[in-house]
Amino acid sequence: MPATTPAARPKRRRRRMVVTTITLGALAGAVVAVVVAADVYGPRFGFYLVPPSVEKYAEIAVERLDGGYHADDPEWPAARAAILDAASSAADYAELYPLLEQGTQIVGGRHSRFLPAGGDPSADPAETSPQPTVGSVSGITTIVLPEMVSPRAEDLQAYATTVADGIDESAAGTCGWVDLRGNRGGNMNPMLSGLAALLPDGAALSFVDRSGAATPVTIEPRGVAVAGNVAVDVGARKKVTGAPIAVLQDEWTASSGEAVLASFRGVAGVRTFGTDSAGYTSANVSHTLFDGATIVLTESLYVDRTGRNYEEGVIVPDERSTDAEADARAWLGEQGCTG
Repeated sequence: MPATTPAARPKRRRRRMVVTTITLGALAGAVVAVVVAADVYGPRFGFYLVPPSVEKYAEIAVERLDGGYHADDPEWPAARAAILDAASSAADYAELYPLLEQGTQIVGGRHSRFLPAGGDPSADPAETSPQPTVGSVSGITTIVLPEMVSPRAEDLQAYATTVADGIDESAAGTCGWVDLRGNRGGNMNPMLSGLAALLPDGAALSFVDRSGAATPVTIEPRGVAVAGNVAVDVGARKKVTGAPIAVLQDEWTASSGEAVLASFRGVAGVRTFGTDSAGYTSANVSHTLFDGATIVLTESLYVDRTGRNYEEGVIVPDERSTDAEADARAWLGEQGCTG
């Protein structure tokens, strides 16, 4: 085997140096690409490499607001420009709050709101939220569904399970009503999962955005599913079929309460009683900004199983009533129920 000549060694070393340089360059390029991607796309998922400047904060906020259902409002371009212009001279994020609140109302409508950073830390929605109840008297089962505002998964599960278990225990030999009066909304998922035994499997309603794209809300054997994913799983429950169902509503039935109400529209054997609902028949998405301020933004409207778009209007009951309980009980009696 011939000996390596002294002249050949430097060439090999140069090749190694070239390969090493290329490798380090590629790694550096990859790191830069990751950093740039994190800076550009990270805020969309609440991830920040560094605190954003006031200008960057404003850019992120208006990008969120661009998704509002009413972002084609002719007032939005000027309001959008005002937010970005103000950011160039603002000393901190909070100086933009009044303009962000105004922009939220323009692109989101009356169901939307802007929440400044630093709310009341003593307020615990889990401690103040009323709980659902299910009870039967003389052959009539009453399911009272209050609003659900707790963000805790265990509270959502407990709410849904309470309703589902109550229906299981009361279904045999009873008729009933679902009482949505005073339900101002919150999270619809535990409400609909709890009621899944009363609703037919399949599409219950859809959320339709301003482009016409629809996100389906379906009833599955184990609970409600949004875009195909079961939100709060109550386990497979036996369907309650053949029994009439009265649904009670009033002017305080709002938002997610109205989503539940809309899910009963078009279902055989269901009749609604009371007064017109509140007219917040739209779906909101919460966008939390870097400092904790939150844009609660209407991005889609409710369309029920019959194809009716409520267009942020009220849901009218089948029977207007000033005494919904009495009229519902009378109707249930006409259907062969006792009470």
